[in-house]
Amino acid sequence: MNGHPDAERSRAGWTDDRGDIDGIPNVCVEIKDEKKINLAGYMKELEVEIKNRKSKYGVCIVKKRGTQDPGEWYAVLPAKAWLALLADALEEKKNPDTPHKDAV
Repeated sequence: MNGHPDAERSRAGWTDDRGDIDGIPNVCVEIKDEKKINLAGYMKELEVEIKNRKSKYGVCIVKKRGTQDPGEWYAVLPAKAWLALLADALEEKKNPDTPHKDAV
């Protein structure tokens, strides 16, 4: 994944799909590169993968037509996941010395 030093492709063949990218603590990442975008289907798949991985957060990265740069692709997540990220970010801002509690 673009920009995260520990991110790497997940191994293929999981009996319980856990997403496409490993190495980001407490985050499930699904990558999609399809002509026809199916957000509802992607979110349904992501919810299952978040549970399989036991992650707090999940995101689906959808390839943008016409670019190979993952930094230009779309990051899609359910509103409840965005709200959880926002709440955690605001809490972090209020208490910057609090250690992160990410599951490894």
